[in-house]
Amino acid sequence: MTKKKRERKRKLPPELEHTLLATVKSVTVSYYVGNHGDGVSDEALTDVLCDIVAITPNVPKHLGKEVTCSLMCSRQYDCVDDPDEKVWPRIGKGQTVPERPFLLNMRLGKDRGLFSAYLPEAAYWALQADFKSGRLKFIEAKFIRPRHGYGDLTSIYFSETRPESAKATAAIPGV
Repeated sequence: MTKKKRERKRKLPPELEHTLLATVKSVTVSYYVGNHGDGVSDEALTDVLCDIVAITPNVPKHLGKEVTCSLMCSRQYDCVDDPDEKVWPRIGKGQTVPERPFLLNMRLGKDRGLFSAYLPEAAYWALQADFKSGRLKFIEAKFIRPRHGYGDLTSIYFSETRPESAKATAAIPGV
């Protein structure tokens, strides 16, 4: 009778969080509305085109490349006969979807990158106004180390000035 050698299962190290800092170049806004099943839904989309100015851990091939931050907000309107509405169609009040923000993923390709999030309605419209006015100049995104170019987004920080956390990172000189 031979004894089987018991091997220890290796515990994987925690995922390393990466940080990307980008400067805002331009902002474009679009809006979609359409019928679906028993109602109507709409979606507002703001694409913020940026240049990557810092990334940690240091990945020099991404510095200076473009990245797009897509911010979205969605609502659904049920087709119900709402007696409180005075004009036709009486479809009721819009319900914001989702009620809480959720982050999608980070995509870093050889030429450009993309990350996106759905935001609550009030936050979406406030940020859009700040971007359009030129007040917000920096976006810091944190994400789990990408595999095959994709990583889970863990946070997005919008600011008027370069975030303190990014000042000590590898960066393009002078930014």
